Amino acid sequence: MLAIWPELHRSLAVIRASITPQHFDPSSDPTSFRIAITDSLAREAVRDITLELRSASPYARIASSFHTNASSLDGIERGTLDCAVGMFPALPRGIQVQGLRADHYVCVMHRGHVLRQEMTLDQFAAAAHVLVTPSGTDLGVIDGWLSLRGRTRTIVAVVNHFADALCIVAESDLLTCVPNSFIEGHGRTLIEQHGLAVRTLPFETEKLIDKLVWHERLHTHPAHQWFRSLVAEVCGVPTGTAELLTSKRDAVGADSS
Repeated sequence: MLAIWPELHRSLAVIRASITPQHFDPSSDPTSFRIAITDSLAREAVRDITLELRSASPYARIASSFHTNASSLDGIERGTLDCAVGMFPALPRGIQVQGLRADHYVCVMHRGHVLRQEMTLDQFAAAAHVLVTPSGTDLGVIDGWLSLRGRTRTIVAVVNHFADALCIVAESDLLTCVPNSFIEGHGRTLIEQHGLAVRTLPFETEKLIDKLVWHERLHTHPAHQWFRSLVAEVCGVPTGTAELLTSKRDAVGADSS
């Protein structure tokens, strides 16, 4: 199979090119688009993408869904999703990817928390935490970073949405870690409403990149090229991270949103 793949890939590209529409007119074509968007961006992005699409392509239809790395990749592979926005630490063969924006995690707690003014790594690890993970797993990206330092933390609650975590820490002594993009977006209202404190993490972390991914079978499709451009414009930030990266990795990444 590996030996015949290059020739098979070229043949499939010819077939796709022969049946793919060569022109797309957003003002008149009734195309449907299906996208999954990570929770940290979804509140603003779903609204803005829908409104931009409605304005530019009044006959188009959009269906947005809840993103996890595993479910989005499965949907893209099966053809039930056209594209997805998330962190995607690793991607399978045949998936195209475009970087959208750099992000990092911050720690949030209520305004009277004892760690509000000063927090060491030991204090962070010893505290009780709310973990946000769309898949409901017991470990997140923060736990991976802590494990590299030989540390663990105590997770007492697991929720699917960052907004839920902020509401919980507002009325408890728990900590939660959320992407800074969420704090700058929908989370800002919750931060101000509850008077929450936001602190940098007490250890060095890797840079995170929110990515737009899609299957190579839609790579040259005019309508989907146009839609992905719209999504990138809404979700992207001009920080130099939005270069196009074509992935040929074999390993499927674990959920880390």
